[in-house]
Amino acid sequence: DTGAVREVARTTKAQAQQTIHVQGGQLMILVTGAGGNVGRALLRGLRERGIDSRAFVKNVAQGRTARADGATETVVGDIRSRDDVLGAVAGVERVWHAQPTSVIREVAIAENIADAARTHGVEHVVYHSVIHPDIREMFHHQEKGRVEEVFRDSGLPSTFLRASHFMQNYLDFWEFVRGGVLPYPSSPDSVMGVVDGEDVAEVSARILAAPVKPHAGRTYDLSAQELTRHEMAAEWSKVLGHSVSAVRLAPDVVANPVNGIAAAVPIVVKSLQATKLRAPVQIIRGIRQSSNAKGVRDWPKESQDCYVAMMRYYDKNGLPAGDMTLLPQLLGRPATSYTEFARREARRRGATTVG
Repeated sequence: DTGAVREVARTTKAQAQQTIHVQGGQLMILVTGAGGNVGRALLRGLRERGIDSRAFVKNVAQGRTARADGATETVVGDIRSRDDVLGAVAGVERVWHAQPTSVIREVAIAENIADAARTHGVEHVVYHSVIHPDIREMFHHQEKGRVEEVFRDSGLPSTFLRASHFMQNYLDFWEFVRGGVLPYPSSPDSVMGVVDGEDVAEVSARILAAPVKPHAGRTYDLSAQELTRHEMAAEWSKVLGHSVSAVRLAPDVVANPVNGIAAAVPIVVKSLQATKLRAPVQIIRGIRQSSNAKGVRDWPKESQDCYVAMMRYYDKNGLPAGDMTLLPQLLGRPATSYTEFARREARRRGATTVG
């Protein structure tokens, strides 16, 4: 059965009274990628603004999480299914669309969303894209550029959010960070433009809640600052009060764990130097936590290959930030710094912080 299964969580009367109205009707926003970090934060942001949302999720478990995050409705379906997309778009005024890194071929999906949006009279599509979609060495960057063209050519009022490398990516190695090391499958000397995913979600919520015209046809770079991983590790050191050192993993370690063995000795040594007796426990926890970060080893081979190509590009070239003046303008406040991000996430995880 390819038809989407809808599970409706009704708002309370008080919540409904807070919901904004557009042209005499209640605003409903479809959120694809609702199981991701940005999608989940967006659902919370929309609920805080009293805006109803319909979360497109891949299974019932994600649906329960989405409702806990504030989704008014959930639709369980396959984003690659034309019928599921058509059903999910029915009755919404606006669409926020994002694809996980595990899905690298996005054009046909975007075409289905555009067709469904035209069929159902959607007034605004906001697409979660990526910084520098013209980088030839990274297929998934270029694919997002092609998706932007699909929406531009569709005639739909569309906005493109080109997000930088997420600060949250390093939380896959949180237990290692607590143990005094910050490993990642690329050079710690590479300069990375980074952004807090929660800032991206806030910008998304602001745009979705605003009149369409000021944002239609606009492309926004979402970048906060540029850092090497040595500099990121230094920020964690200041926040946690013990030394944190950046360690390079082989770029293909996500698909070939054996290639991570070479990094084992420096990880153990640096962790012992930083946290002494806590090191063995943190190392074991870190290995367990990061053994299949993002579920990469469960992805199709094509997706794994694209992920490794991305890490190789980062290893050699880094990833420059985009226009860093845009994010504070869209937020109406300074962008979250890496220091602020590190302190917030450490406290959320119960770690003692300094300062």
